[in-house]
Amino acid sequence: MVSNYIKIALRNMWKNKAFTFVNLTGLVVGITACLLILQYVSFELSFDEFHRDSDRIYRVTNDRFQQGKLIQHGTITYPAVAPALAKDYNEVESYTTVSNPGTFKLRKDQKIYEEKGLYADAGFLTFFTFPLVAGNPETALKAPNSIVLSESNAKRIFNADPSQYPALIGKTILVDLDTAPYQITGIMKDIPANSHLKFSVLMSYQTLARSWGDWVNTSWESSDMWHYIKLREGAKAAALEKKLPAFSDRYFKGDKVSGSVEQFHLQPLNKAHLYSDYEYEIGQVNNGKAVWTMLIIAAFILLIAWINYINLSTARSLERAREVGVRKVAGATSGQLTFQFLSESVLLNAFAFVLAIVLALLFQPYLNQLIEKPLSFNLLTGQGYGGSAMVWILALVFVSGTLLSGFYPAFALSGFRAISVLKGSFKRSANGIWVRQSLVVFQYTASMVLIVGTFIVFKQLEFMRKENLGFNMEQVLVVRGPELTRWDSTSIDRINSFKTELRRYPQVQAASSSANVFGNRLSRSFNIMRVGATEGKGVTFSRMPVDADFFETYRIKMLAGRNFLPTDSNQDSQKVKNAILNLSAAKLLGFNNADEATGQKFSLNGKEWEIVGVVSDFHQQSLKHAIEPIVFAPFYTLSGFFSVKVASSDVEKTVNLVRKKYQDFFPGNRFDYFFMDQKFNEQYKEDRIFGQVSSFFSLLAVLIASLGIFGLSSYTIAQRTKEISVRKVLGATVGSIVALLSQDFIKLVIIAIAIGSPIAWYGVSQWLDDFAYKIEISWWMFALAGLAAIIIAFATVSSQAIKAALMNPAKVLKGE
Repeated sequence: MVSNYIKIALRNMWKNKAFTFVNLTGLVVGITACLLILQYVSFELSFDEFHRDSDRIYRVTNDRFQQGKLIQHGTITYPAVAPALAKDYNEVESYTTVSNPGTFKLRKDQKIYEEKGLYADAGFLTFFTFPLVAGNPETALKAPNSIVLSESNAKRIFNADPSQYPALIGKTILVDLDTAPYQITGIMKDIPANSHLKFSVLMSYQTLARSWGDWVNTSWESSDMWHYIKLREGAKAAALEKKLPAFSDRYFKGDKVSGSVEQFHLQPLNKAHLYSDYEYEIGQVNNGKAVWTMLIIAAFILLIAWINYINLSTARSLERAREVGVRKVAGATSGQLTFQFLSESVLLNAFAFVLAIVLALLFQPYLNQLIEKPLSFNLLTGQGYGGSAMVWILALVFVSGTLLSGFYPAFALSGFRAISVLKGSFKRSANGIWVRQSLVVFQYTASMVLIVGTFIVFKQLEFMRKENLGFNMEQVLVVRGPELTRWDSTSIDRINSFKTELRRYPQVQAASSSANVFGNRLSRSFNIMRVGATEGKGVTFSRMPVDADFFETYRIKMLAGRNFLPTDSNQDSQKVKNAILNLSAAKLLGFNNADEATGQKFSLNGKEWEIVGVVSDFHQQSLKHAIEPIVFAPFYTLSGFFSVKVASSDVEKTVNLVRKKYQDFFPGNRFDYFFMDQKFNEQYKEDRIFGQVSSFFSLLAVLIASLGIFGLSSYTIAQRTKEISVRKVLGATVGSIVALLSQDFIKLVIIAIAIGSPIAWYGVSQWLDDFAYKIEISWWMFALAGLAAIIIAFATVSSQAIKAALMNPAKVLKGE
């Protein structure tokens, strides 16, 4: 019986090739897109799930308030916080503390290997699940000058294979400028791609204590560490967090210790990747809203594809009605007919699913390259979010969707009364027409939401790309400072001589040095007070050491006062007393304008500083962040950056000239460079990828919806050929016939626009909330998207309507 049903289903599919092609194409494209999106979503949701007890691990976060205003919302906090939490609260089972220097320069046999690393305490490797393939995780980070390398480093630096890893334990390597060798105490597996912590080197925390002092273990004032705690079985994070205000009062006594009111919170480890709006983020983060949006797009695509099947199947009711009537007269029951039509749905969906898997495998490398993530089908078969349960969930979704999309057509078709059909008195059900219209409205509502969302995402990205940042970063070559050159009494002169030599090249327009560059989070200074102020408490500034050429190199406008002079800087930092503020910093100190601030003084770190100039505000970070108050001091450093403004002609030659001069002045250092505009725009990388991927899949959703309306309109128009012919005989024009046949579908699209617009407005408003500077949502954006939806629908329907209107009515009516 089952084989007979399959044969009949295949015959029907072959007989109605156009119907089968439209349905199959929609299903294949929809399922392919859905599979690709689900891999991405599964990967993003799986971050840090591989750790043992990941559901009990929390990151300690810290909010700082001054004068009732939030001045820092960060993941960074004081060294003594985690040990005190473990001592004071029985809910805390264990903790680990890390510090993030950024990169280490490993030196072996005159070669330099720059690696991203962390200082980690002795418990780090037993707290987290980063397995060692050689060495003891309990002791590997215990002693000073201990270092743990990744497998990739072991292969690259020592040319070692896995059998040789144990022999590397005890060997030494040099790090940065330290002359004391570091002992290799462990080789760890490479960090998984779905870890928010990214590093290839671990240094013992006690190495940091030896270099910086014991304050890295005990301080309540210097905020430079990241803490993770693990709660005991059964302990509730919410209950512990309620106790943390008392913890702050006990150790900070309001703002008496740190100069700020401190509030601590616990962030679940599995939310650190997708739900981090924190400053000083140590991990790899993404936008959780964007990930869930992609999941919604996947659901829309799949639903639109299944709706196409329902609409086209029920639209063919008149054609299948005679088949149902004959089979019922021959003895077929409603149950048998339902099973027959359901088997057609299952067979078509199964075939589409197989083709979709093949297409997904073919297109996956291109998607991986675009989003720079290692997606694979393993993420849907046990190694992604949810583990093995995901397989059963996805299977249930596809089976349920297949059955539900087939059940309504099967139920509708099998319910025809045989006597009515065979008498020729069968008519389409008004309820059936209403259902099809409702499903078309749903399809175009989803399409409207996706069109609006895509349009506004690209408008925001364009706004960020074109917005005036307050400085000029075009053609600025940035070279990392010579970190392997020791600072001495000649360093300032050497830096200035290097810049002078660069400016001798006609291709170089300006050159400067600074401790940091745009796009990076700056360090902060607290408790800054205006000298002579009769009231008020200290304020907080970000700080940026720069030289006298910095503002000229980046074309930052001086509003009042003067630029730095060479004499403002000094080898003895205690003798440096002149500073420049940006306008926001001047206003935060209570000055009404730049002129009023110039010549005044403020206190910082127990010393008075004179404001010699005020520059205009600029966006130090992306437009997701508000402009911050900044104090500039004329300090030099070898571990910062050189910024070189170059001419646009023959950039490669200019880079080579800068490289040669750099190596002359700073031998033994690696020439590492980038262009400022590229570096700055990397802050928008995830948003740009989201825009590209979401727009592509949104377009697919709209195309699938259009494919469905194409098939539905084709079939509907085919049923009205006699009516069209009669109208033509009576004098109807092609235009009037096209308008007549299109208006019913256009009405449905207009209803969809009315429903979809407020939904789209809410969705894009939520996404734009992540940006401090953003576009205004205007009515014309929805009007434009609605017009696009109408044009797409009209073009789809009218192509069939014109074809029908141009038919020769004589051929259609000659048999009447």
